[in-house]
Amino acid sequence: MAQAIIICELCEDEPVLMHCNSCHIKLCTECVGKHVSSLISKKHDVVGFRYRERDVILPECHLHQHQKCDIYCRNCDIPICSRCILSPEHKQHEISDIMDEYLSRRELLSQETTLLERFVIPEFNKMENSLNSEMAKLSQDYESVTSSLISKVEKIYLEINENFEEKKTLLRNSKDNDLGELRSQMKGFSKRHREVQQTASGYKAALSGKNIADVFSCTVTENQFREIPSMVEISSPKYSRSRDPNSIETLLGKFDFGNRMSTLRGYTISTLSNNDGLVEKRFLSEPKVLSSFDSGYEEIQTIACAGNDEIWVVGKVHGTMTKFNIKGVKLETLQVTEGYSPNDVDIDGKVGMVTADKKNARVVRLVRTRPKQKIQFDDQGQQLFLRPQAIVENRKEDICVVNGGSKSLVVVNKSGIFRFIYNGNQISQTFFFRPSSVVTDSFGQILVTDTLNSCIHILDEDGALLNCIGRFMMNIPSDLDIDENENLWIGEFHSGNVKVFRYLAACRTAESIPPK
Repeated sequence: MAQAIIICELCEDEPVLMHCNSCHIKLCTECVGKHVSSLISKKHDVVGFRYRERDVILPECHLHQHQKCDIYCRNCDIPICSRCILSPEHKQHEISDIMDEYLSRRELLSQETTLLERFVIPEFNKMENSLNSEMAKLSQDYESVTSSLISKVEKIYLEINENFEEKKTLLRNSKDNDLGELRSQMKGFSKRHREVQQTASGYKAALSGKNIADVFSCTVTENQFREIPSMVEISSPKYSRSRDPNSIETLLGKFDFGNRMSTLRGYTISTLSNNDGLVEKRFLSEPKVLSSFDSGYEEIQTIACAGNDEIWVVGKVHGTMTKFNIKGVKLETLQVTEGYSPNDVDIDGKVGMVTADKKNARVVRLVRTRPKQKIQFDDQGQQLFLRPQAIVENRKEDICVVNGGSKSLVVVNKSGIFRFIYNGNQISQTFFFRPSSVVTDSFGQILVTDTLNSCIHILDEDGALLNCIGRFMMNIPSDLDIDENENLWIGEFHSGNVKVFRYLAACRTAESIPPK
């Protein structure tokens, strides 16, 4: 196989016969003189090609093609060729032989390599080994901590589960006892109920025939079955969350089983009746306070009962209305208008209106937002109202209006014909009569607040004063309402308190008794 011919690096035509060890360039015989004369100041070691030094390779010059960089410019800190030294860029620069610089750099690299291999690399190996050991230990420590945590959680879970099961058992037993009490009560009521039904059936059978003996065989005891026995009411236990996070015993919260049982007193059915049935009507000698709580409003403007034991309260300026139960527990709050106060929470189709000049006022009955009746004058053509403030109808559909302008109560019948006016002059008072609100109860009685004298006037359907209650028991009542149990709710203007009273003996109320 023929050997490839090596061409001269200077002329690129003739075969190579010589080699300059100083410049590390391959030369033909003709180009030796040209090469040496190109840089006379440099010593050139030109030898036969077979005797060339083979340990280094000079870099190619980037500016001059086919030129090797055999000189080093110290100012520019770069290798250059013989032609570069003549250019303006390197004029008057300090230059040196590239081999000298190369050997110097080589010695420095050799020393640095020895230093790195003997000291630096072993140190990094040591650090890596140390970090590997530390990571292994840390991993083991984390595993140990995790195992401890799992063990602790399992222990806590067992304790919580045991406490949970105890509480479930406690609730289950309490539920069984409470239901047992009510079932026992139901058994007694059911037995009495059957006796009443059987007696009534016997009476009806005797009355349906013509046999006189059957009628005389029926024995009637005076006021029989009129006594309705007391009835026990039981509420569920109250649950409260724990505030002690460090106690497993209380972590699941606690139950309050106290004061859950109350009794509704029995009563006697009388032949005196109201619209709803046979119920005795009698005023208590003094109203009984069933509840009193702070509504949180600075000034109470309006209250409205919602069922038996709940009420909506409207305060001044807050722009909200809040529902409470009879125990004062806040159930719900509605945002009506930010920064303003609602004036009322219920309109029964009757509206009091005053003209812009405040000289005329009327009561208008609305049906589907359309006025169907306008009440303004009496039979003499005189104004009935100055400033209608509160409006209510009694069971006869008489319209009772608190007349703010004249500080009186004006009552007209459903046709708008004047019936009477009440101005509080039937009793002696410390201050002038100042009504603010009015309601009626199931007996047709009219109850009117007297804010300045802090009491309630109770009138019959014809305007006669029956009773005046609540003195020294309330403070500036601004509004009142009556729930389905005939309990009287009062909203106090300045204190923001809501009070619940029983004022009739016929009202069935709950009184606390010790729990079982």
